Amino acid sequence: MRKKWLIALLFLIAVGLITWISIKQKPLYRAGSTVVLDIVNPESLGAKDILKSRKTDYFAYKAYIETQREIIKSRRAAYHVIKNLGLRNKEAFNAEKDPIGDLLKKLKVDVVKGTWVIRINVEDEDPKEASRMANEFARVYVNSNLSRIQTNNSRVQDFADVPAEPVGPNKRLSIIVSVILGIAGWSSIIFFRKPNDGAIKNPDDIAVLLQLPVLGSVPKIKPDGQNLKTKADIDRVVEKNPVCMASEAYRSIRAKLLFSLNNAGSIAKSIVITSSALKEGKTISAVNLAIMIAHSGESVLLVDVNMKRPRVHTVFNMNNDIGFANYLSGEADFDSIVKYPGIDNLSIVTSGDSSYKPVESISSKNAKLFLEKASTGFSKVIFDAPSVAFLANAATLLNICDGVVLIAENNKTPKNILDNSKELLHKRGANIIGVILNNVSF
Repeated sequence: MRKKWLIALLFLIAVGLITWISIKQKPLYRAGSTVVLDIVNPESLGAKDILKSRKTDYFAYKAYIETQREIIKSRRAAYHVIKNLGLRNKEAFNAEKDPIGDLLKKLKVDVVKGTWVIRINVEDEDPKEASRMANEFARVYVNSNLSRIQTNNSRVQDFADVPAEPVGPNKRLSIIVSVILGIAGWSSIIFFRKPNDGAIKNPDDIAVLLQLPVLGSVPKIKPDGQNLKTKADIDRVVEKNPVCMASEAYRSIRAKLLFSLNNAGSIAKSIVITSSALKEGKTISAVNLAIMIAHSGESVLLVDVNMKRPRVHTVFNMNNDIGFANYLSGEADFDSIVKYPGIDNLSIVTSGDSSYKPVESISSKNAKLFLEKASTGFSKVIFDAPSVAFLANAATLLNICDGVVLIAENNKTPKNILDNSKELLHKRGANIIGVILNNVSF
């Protein structure tokens, strides 16, 4: 939906910009005069040789006509027009670095096919100036000795009148074309856009595809201007707004999660929360479940093991100078890395020094020692882990924890990727407790 609104906005901006440019453009007026080349008794020897008694071949005719056309378009002819009309005194011409070149841009000279008639057109924002310049080009050509093969019998057939209506720009046409192109572009994007038919669209897709329990569905969380004003408020929604739909969803997920763990016949303490891909809501799920379980009276330790993209410390506004990585490397003891966010029954261990290699860290024997120490002081330990692809080599973390919760995003996570994640976790010996579906529309 966000992409559609973005496309619509870009479409409106494009149409508006073209409309504004069209409105700002000044109208152009075109005035035209015609000159007839009369070659009777030409005085020039060259013309006599080429054109005898009006009988000539096609190439001689074309060469002569094109020569006269180029003479009219020459800089010398333009120089005389500027001089004769006093155009150098006009501010517009003085502002130009090349007044002659600027005048020639306004000029268009065409030959009427099959005739000895040359049409001279000039376009200008001033209709009177357009007429004056078109007529002066004709006079300069006929009256001046601009070419050795110029004949004295050429004459001006029609002088240009002052045009009453502009010839451009066609503002209405420009706007219509911009609208048509915009609609065509928008339609092509929608038509050729690859449909996301392979994405998870509801909890039933998960149950049928993965044959795993769905722990719950969390609605899309948006700022409400009161309790949820910032990104940090949204990340801690169960604390900031405990009565909203998202908080109710996490409350239900907590009950199902704890029931599933206890029903498995073990007093489970450690949970890994992961997902198939990036940005599917691992951290927000881990944070809110940790807060929700802590609110129920259990002592909870939330551990950030996502060392490449740690976020827990930003959610709780903590420094990340020391944490899980430092303990695994032997640089810090357990007590020195446990931090308190000011929420009853909740403690935090941030990721720590991100320069430490995460795969080697999690695979080390110190991970088991960490969990043993955590289990003596906390009833639940929740690990905010990287996505499954980065957990593949961290078999130790998957094996030592009691369960794994897989996060998926509604209408985004592909079914095949989620299925592959399930298979990969099982191969690594993980006990998948269930799936949480995020960003569900109710």
